[in-house]
Amino acid sequence: MSSLGLPFQNTVCYWQEASYGGGESGTTLPVSCKIIDARIGVGDKHKTLRGIDHAYVCSLLEQPEDLTFHIEYIPQIGDTLIDDSVDRNSGCTLTSQAFFIGVNRLLTPTADRSYYYLAGCVPKTVNFSSSKGNEYVVSIDYSVKSVVTGTTKAHGGNLAGGDGLTGAYCAFNVGGSITKNGGAFAYVLNSVDITINHNITDRWDHDSLTKQYAVPGAMDFEGSVDISLDEGGKADFGEVLSQTSWDLIVNMGASPAPKITINNCQWKNMDIDLNISGEDIMSSVPFTGKPSSCSLIISTV
Repeated sequence: MSSLGLPFQNTVCYWQEASYGGGESGTTLPVSCKIIDARIGVGDKHKTLRGIDHAYVCSLLEQPEDLTFHIEYIPQIGDTLIDDSVDRNSGCTLTSQAFFIGVNRLLTPTADRSYYYLAGCVPKTVNFSSSKGNEYVVSIDYSVKSVVTGTTKAHGGNLAGGDGLTGAYCAFNVGGSITKNGGAFAYVLNSVDITINHNITDRWDHDSLTKQYAVPGAMDFEGSVDISLDEGGKADFGEVLSQTSWDLIVNMGASPAPKITINNCQWKNMDIDLNISGEDIMSSVPFTGKPSSCSLIISTV
């Protein structure tokens, strides 16, 4: 090897798997032309054993592989990964994904390049966030069944990663809308943060170090919005006390941008802070959603 691992020479693409851990299947799909972070991880691969005869460790016991993958990116109009990672199938099951990651992909000789092929990637949590003057950022954490490494491109896929997505980047103040029951939350909405948790349970079987199942559990929808408390906040405070139900719709941009719909939301709590900052009264208010379906959360505008 003759080169360091260099920045800005990486790529990511993915597939929807036909079966859990089955790997590359069907159409190669880009993530985004602006991926912020991609992180592959493995939990502790051994535990220490010691006996009463020595103070030092006498053996290292190999542990089951707990592989993970984290990705953060700026969504574009035409994004598919959000829908594939949030909406569930009939029976409330999830379709797993496979990812292909290239590192040092522009270097010569090719022996200085690394490729990672991840199979059985099941989304654990999906987060969307943005605020005044900023782009939307999507963060997804995955449970992963297997990772294959190599110095050659052993699997199919789009090495350019972002090829195929030409839509505009989704940003807070550029197009789109954030509505509550079809109307405005307040005169000023300064930020939004939404997390969908699939509550994945990983399972390993006897006589195997490889993950055998990643079982989706309950779907939890939580988030918060930073809003102005108009007229002093009495209407918003009353909705917290009465637990008034409302629908949240986030359009990330112009058609066909990703659209998030969470029905039957209720405010979780609220603080009304009267201080000497000299600013208008704002509050970051958390909420919980309780949709009646495991699907149709993500669509397009």
